Amino acid sequence: MSDFVLESLGKVFDGPAPVTALQGVDLRVRAGEFVCLLGASGCGKSTLLDILAGLERPSSGTALFDGRPIEGTDPRRGLVFQDPALMPWRTIADNVAFGPELRGHGRRERRARAFESLARVGLAGFEDAYPHQLSGGMRQRAGIARALANEPEVLLMDEPFGAVDHLTRVALQEDLLRLWERERRTIVFVTHDVGEAVFLADRVVLLSPRPGRIHRIFEVTVGRPRERGQKALIEIEAEIYRALHDIER
Repeated sequence: MSDFVLESLGKVFDGPAPVTALQGVDLRVRAGEFVCLLGASGCGKSTLLDILAGLERPSSGTALFDGRPIEGTDPRRGLVFQDPALMPWRTIADNVAFGPELRGHGRRERRARAFESLARVGLAGFEDAYPHQLSGGMRQRAGIARALANEPEVLLMDEPFGAVDHLTRVALQEDLLRLWERERRTIVFVTHDVGEAVFLADRVVLLSPRPGRIHRIFEVTVGRPRERGQKALIEIEAEIYRALHDIER
């Protein structure tokens, strides 16, 4: 099982003027679920994801993964960021193999994992290319492949498609959904794009800012595969926009 359970979670960044980033967050993410964290800048989306990843510790409350407190990073939780931060001196395959390399796997197994992961994201044939030879969308796919190479139970994704053009973003969303539907890993996906959240997620968690709190959780009960422009999706988007308007008032 790869459930997350957050109870009365809070996060304060200390300093001369302490900042309360999160307060009173209660949330459960079930194994195999696709959940989007949505909200305006400063609402604590990325901080919450960092706590799930083990990169930050909560200041109060509890954060559990598989029933145990989250303490540090864990290869079962893969991370994908907006900038894939590929090492320019390494081939794509060697970039993807970096996680297994750090974990002590031999060269043959590392290469096998890298090639398999690249094939899963549609990059078979580009193993020996270097990052500068790939488009932005292909580099982002390589970042996802790097996370997959450790065979994580969970993908934690922080606005992974925010830096690419619209058409590439649409293609990456559909690639990610195909991967999720095939493998059913738990995904927690941070975005500030309402349409993206509704198209991808089983549930959309809307956070309000200063301090970050869960304002409302929207169930996206529309069946899959989904089509852009479906009336039911548009209705949920409209409901979320109304909630965002309420937050801003």
